[in-house]
Amino acid sequence: MGTNAKRSALWLCLGAGFITLLDQSVFVLAVPAMSSSLNADSGSVQWILAAYSLAFGVALVPAGRLGDIVGRRTLFIAGISVFGASSLLGGLATEPSWVIVARLLQGLGAGTLNPQVLGLLQDVYSGHERAKALGAYAAAGGSAAVCGPLIGGLVLSLGDPSIAWRILFLANVPLVLVLVPLAFALLPRPTARQEPGKTSVDILGALLLGSVVVASLIPTIYGAGIVAATSLTVGAAALLAFAGWEVLYHRRGKTPLLSSALATSKGYALGTVVALCQFGVGAGMAAVTSFYFLSGTGMAPLAAAAILAPQAAGMLLASTFSWRYLARYKRAGIVVALLASLATLAAKDLFVQHFDAATAALAVAAVGLLQGIATGLVVAPNQTLTLGHAPAGAAGVAAGFYQLSQRFAAALCSAAAAGMFLQAHGAVTGQAAKEAFHQGIVLCCILLGAALVAGGLDWLREARSPGNASAAVVVSITEVTTAALAPAAVEPVAEGPTAGGTRRSDVTEPADA
Repeated sequence: MGTNAKRSALWLCLGAGFITLLDQSVFVLAVPAMSSSLNADSGSVQWILAAYSLAFGVALVPAGRLGDIVGRRTLFIAGISVFGASSLLGGLATEPSWVIVARLLQGLGAGTLNPQVLGLLQDVYSGHERAKALGAYAAAGGSAAVCGPLIGGLVLSLGDPSIAWRILFLANVPLVLVLVPLAFALLPRPTARQEPGKTSVDILGALLLGSVVVASLIPTIYGAGIVAATSLTVGAAALLAFAGWEVLYHRRGKTPLLSSALATSKGYALGTVVALCQFGVGAGMAAVTSFYFLSGTGMAPLAAAAILAPQAAGMLLASTFSWRYLARYKRAGIVVALLASLATLAAKDLFVQHFDAATAALAVAAVGLLQGIATGLVVAPNQTLTLGHAPAGAAGVAAGFYQLSQRFAAALCSAAAAGMFLQAHGAVTGQAAKEAFHQGIVLCCILLGAALVAGGLDWLREARSPGNASAAVVVSITEVTTAALAPAAVEPVAEGPTAGGTRRSDVTEPADA
């Protein structure tokens, strides 16, 4: 491809990635208005919040593999088309169930699209240019994190809230109508097909894994009882079936979703726990903060968006120099940053419980900036160290499961946060809202505590084998220095990309935010 063709493909990929990564942060502010407009009960709201991340995560790995087989251009067009069509469905919804279906389909479309974006950038570019392209995609994700709350808040504040949330859905449609023809015209056609048997798509494994994820979410939404007990039983059975199927699939000479070498890598497992917990905190705090200030205090959407924006900006800022932080402090630096993030959560709770709403809003926004910086020093460095433990030939699979864990945590924590603020008669207010905010902080502190334990264990593990740990860090930093590790930190947008192939360069992919 010529220089102009490459540049056109880059801008197309950036545009498509931006609107899918923007969607979650825009929509979280619209949930209270949508809930009121459609008379959605607590369970429906929780499903609406969780559906996008669930479907996004489950689609990542099989979509990446499928792109290797049928071509990334084809999957790119399919993914963005599904995303646009489901946005139209959501914007025209008259029942909460329609919105749930729309969010599920949006997540599937976005989860299908994003591996193709990263794959296309790696196909089109090489060397230094590839690093710059991935860095640009990272910056797009970070920009989406900052712009999302402000765009959502502005639309909701200027119009009738019962209509404005629909606009946030429908705004995707004209953008998709522009992007699809451009994709046909600008994206390179596949030059060769994979030979039969070279690449396989573990469809049954993906379905079983999706069943485990959904079954784990149901108790969060419906609480203790026969439904929760049944779902947990089904989830346990699906987990056992998934493990058995993966072994059988591997013995058949095909590529399973989860390789045994990856499952037994301590560095990868501990780092993934850190990522899962950290991403859950980001999604949970975004939901807790939005519900408290929108529903609990009656604050205008634009003002609530201004409270969320500093944290996203802090994450974007910190991610630009996080590779230097990683090079100097390695895993110890991540542990320190997690401790700092834990302190900011305690400060937020203190301000909300003891100050009036206006003062608390200013204080939470200021502390959010500090929390964003601390989080930005965790997300990208942790991704680099964790994916650096991926066995040879498993980089794409490792990145896929890493992202899936984040999607699962985002879905679970968003649903749990919504449940704390919603009751049968509607959203809680006053002192009850403060108590719900406190419960959300406690949940996030527990998650960060688990992340600290996992990070500390990995720090000790590296200390016992300093040669190996240093080598892994050097390799990772060499690969991502130019790209500056920028974006992974886009939570609470939370829509991060993953790898579809198995190239070593997949390790440089951003995680979202």
